[in-house]
Amino acid sequence: MQLKYILSFPEPHTHYVQVIMQISNISAASLNLKMATWTPGSYLIREFQKNIDYVEATINGKTSRVEKTNKNTWKIDTENAENIIVQYAVYSFEYSVRTNFVDDSHALINGASTFLFLENFENIGSEIKIEPHPSWKNISTSLNSIDNNKWTRISQSTDELIDSPIEIGNHISHFFEVENIPHELAMYGKSNCDIEKLIADLKKVIAEEIKLFGSHPCDHYVFIIHHTDNNFGGLEHLYSSVNQVPRWSYDQKKYQQVISLLAHEYFHLWNVKRIRPMSLGPFDYENENYTTLLWFFEGITSYYDDYLCYRAGITSKNDYIDILEKNLNTVLNMPGIEVQTLAESSFDTWIKYYRKNENSNNSQISYYTKGAIIGIIFNFIILDATNGEKSLDDVMKTLYDRFLNQPERGITENNLLEISNAVSGIDFAPYFNKYIHAPGLPDIEIYFELAGIELKDINEQENIFLGMSTEWKDGKLFVTELDKNYGAFGGGINILDEIVFIDDFRTMKDFTKLYANKIPGDTVNMIVARQGAIKTLNITLTVDKRKHFNLIFPQNISERKTVILNRWL
Repeated sequence: MQLKYILSFPEPHTHYVQVIMQISNISAASLNLKMATWTPGSYLIREFQKNIDYVEATINGKTSRVEKTNKNTWKIDTENAENIIVQYAVYSFEYSVRTNFVDDSHALINGASTFLFLENFENIGSEIKIEPHPSWKNISTSLNSIDNNKWTRISQSTDELIDSPIEIGNHISHFFEVENIPHELAMYGKSNCDIEKLIADLKKVIAEEIKLFGSHPCDHYVFIIHHTDNNFGGLEHLYSSVNQVPRWSYDQKKYQQVISLLAHEYFHLWNVKRIRPMSLGPFDYENENYTTLLWFFEGITSYYDDYLCYRAGITSKNDYIDILEKNLNTVLNMPGIEVQTLAESSFDTWIKYYRKNENSNNSQISYYTKGAIIGIIFNFIILDATNGEKSLDDVMKTLYDRFLNQPERGITENNLLEISNAVSGIDFAPYFNKYIHAPGLPDIEIYFELAGIELKDINEQENIFLGMSTEWKDGKLFVTELDKNYGAFGGGINILDEIVFIDDFRTMKDFTKLYANKIPGDTVNMIVARQGAIKTLNITLTVDKRKHFNLIFPQNISERKTVILNRWL
């Protein structure tokens, strides 16, 4: 069987990509056409097939609509035909790193949301021909070209097809090499980027990541960057990544976030695309693929993205410490840390992480942010156990070597535990039980102390905190978020309440002035408007118990702690 796709954009301003699927040398009585319901790296059932208007098939010269058998399956009776032509249109107007977007200026094509594939024939390759709008001159994708024709590409399997985004339009491509590996930087949209600085810094980060793992898994790589007004994020792929960056984010204040994002997605080349959970491969594109290990694959990657920018000499020590302090305080002050474990957060990503509501902070923890903190804790534990001879780097390198020897095998938590034990020479099971399978983040001070670092909480005064985030809009004060551990939640304030009066005074933007003379345990009278109805509530003022840690580096520490600190920094 042979498979060819033709993508065209005759009227891109209507946001459609037209797809022709040519199936040749058929040997089956019937075929099931499938569309993925989610895309690897973004763990939510997204029902991409909702954007297909129709599917038609031409068999033995006759064209007709193809009937669906379920939400993402179309069944074709081949009628003994050797060749079938399938046509469909995909509406593409969701601007994110994981979906299709087509307008008059460019097209981003993601495989999961574009290509129908043949059930039971996922291992056959395909040819992809691009017929761009006449005004579009450039294309960027990791898919290899045929006969040096940039508009004709080839995939080796359905997995590669789904995992290879395509950018088409008039974006600017920059090319560079790191250790003889060609890289493309495809930049769409205006920005204040200093391209020479960005490429120089990317080279440093990439070299640092290759050094960590010992070798590079690719023979080429493509960064796709969309410059947007506000969107920020990225999605990793087998030989590429798609990233969205606010267009004016390359100034000194925000540049760190940009380079860390690119470092994060690049690190995934090893950690998740090659070193992967056993349940994430071969992919089931129709259903949830559950794992309790996203804390490792996303969280540890989140630890390394900033850390490697520091190691590469891009981020200063002071800036890196500031980042660690911010991340640490964010995690410790999330009320959901006492409710959800990292394993649970990983497993439930399909129903929770991408579907946050007004109570999510009270009931959930991010496997990204808490996982990053666990990364530094585990690193300190290994450094201490080996007197600075081994680190978390050695765990990552061992995992990658394991992949190189057995690329078809995913890993389990037991594999992680075994390798952590072997590298550190100690039993890591108690740490997994304490930090992965139990809520909270207890006793973290002792692990920083292993490197001679003191965690100093500078929030020592008994300030008042109601646990209430607000928005001042059109001269009105609205509640946007509540922390269940404080007075506003306990006193009956709801999300979206408009606070009208506090102790008989009209509210203002800086409403805390209205009770600044009171102390914890006192009450205030709040009149709120809720869905148009007026309610009176008595709210008890509560003590601010949030952590605000600074990392303190004492001058005189032991020789052992100095070794660990120096090995880390």
